[in-house]
Amino acid sequence: MISTRILLYIHIIKKRAVNKHSALILFSRSIIYWHIAAVIALCISGCASFATAKQSTTATIAAAHGMTRQITLGTHFNHVIYTHGDWATASVLHIYLEGDGLPWISRDRIAADPTARYPLALHLMAQDPHPALYIGRPCYDGFAQARDCTPWLWTHGRYSSEVVASLVSVIKRVLPYNPERRLTLIGYSGGGVLAVLIARELAGVKTVITLAANLDLDAWTDQHGYSRLVGSINPATLTPLHSAIRQIHLFGKRDVNVTPLLVRRFLAQNPQAMHRLIAGFDHRCCWVEHWPTLLTFAD
Repeated sequence: MISTRILLYIHIIKKRAVNKHSALILFSRSIIYWHIAAVIALCISGCASFATAKQSTTATIAAAHGMTRQITLGTHFNHVIYTHGDWATASVLHIYLEGDGLPWISRDRIAADPTARYPLALHLMAQDPHPALYIGRPCYDGFAQARDCTPWLWTHGRYSSEVVASLVSVIKRVLPYNPERRLTLIGYSGGGVLAVLIARELAGVKTVITLAANLDLDAWTDQHGYSRLVGSINPATLTPLHSAIRQIHLFGKRDVNVTPLLVRRFLAQNPQAMHRLIAGFDHRCCWVEHWPTLLTFAD
């Protein structure tokens, strides 16, 4: 459609030009416009293909490990959920929350789809012998263009009350309250922030485990020179989690994204929380490889 209009425009220009020189100039400009339009179209097509590729990667990983996929409504957002094991009747259930994925392409360019290129939390669940669920975030996993989804929900509002409420809602919808069931929330990076926030609102949570989680949002954004996440809830400014909820926070000694210094305010607010600094680990390495061993912390 774009190219047809441009060709028509070129035809009109040729007819109206007062001389060959002006026609040549206008024709050249038209060619430039055509190239710009082609590049834009290519970018749009490329972005859509890239988003589809990310979704395919997640689905491929899940299928390779025998996980089941479903889509469930939270508040007014759809969530992709992956399950494995006898999760519906399990007395002990692990719930995994993914990191922030790719909210920004660069410091001044917001991603069209924030879905993680490498879904580390899903890889963790694949290593977990317990019944488990992986709960996708609002507007992730192919829903970035859905109604009510805006980039605010994966940038400054990624840990907002709106996001937390939808995650709590979808978990309650999938898992009606059972006093005999013990829930363990496991969150990687930004998913760890959400795990702590969900634990305040969801009955039945007995343990929260975070890996490389930026639990003080202000300290984290200030350290990296990011704009503060206005609209998000900072766990470091809240009252401590209930003492009945066991907290285990794991950090990599080589992690330059989330260092222990950045979470000291949160840990001071939650003195009952256990935290460990693990030698050789960074923000991504080597959580998946050692996850079966690290899971013994949850027992």
